[in-house]
Parts: sequence; structure tokens; C-alpha cells
Amino acid sequence: MFQTIIQSTLDLSLSQFIGLVGFFTYLGSFFSLQMGWLDGNGNRYALLNIAAAACVLFSLLETFNLASALIQISWIAIGLGGLALRALGQSGDTKS
Repeated sequence: MFQTIIQSTLDLSLSQFIGLVGFFTYLGSFFSLQMGWLDGNGNRYALLNIAAAACVLFSLLETFNLASALIQISWIAIGLGGLALRALGQSGDTKS
């Protein structure tokens, strides 16, 4: 059984590998958030989520899944929007 798992792991395509990088990036960033190592409102957390979503989205090029693609695209758009709002807020604009 373990030999089969190891063999299938070694046979990863590039898109599967990049998808796994995205998975581990999601997992690591969420774990770091829960441990208090990352600020959920910070740029680093947003950038990690954008990178993770982009990696998973890339992996969907091999085996497409519409629902997964929509989630990843939404995650990227929301992350970029949050970065833009924070950048505008840091340039002098404030919420009222």
C-alpha cells in the first residue's frame, strides 16, 4: 500500500505538483493565522491566499472543475480587492 502511495506521488504532473503547493500554502497560512503568527487583516495573509488560489487554479487546467475554478477565481479577486483597499487606506484615505 505504501509503495503504491509513494509511486503515485512520484508520478505527479507539473500541474498536480503546483496544486499541492497551493494546498500546502492554504494549510500553512490558515494554521499560521490560528496560531497567531499571521494577521488575518494583513497583506502577508492576503498574498499567501492569492498565491494558494492561483496554484490550485493552475492545477485545474489539467482536470477542470467549474465549482473549484469559481472558488479560486473568487478568492483571488477578493484577495486583490483587500490588498487594494489596504493600499488606498495607507495612502491617506480613511474609513468614516
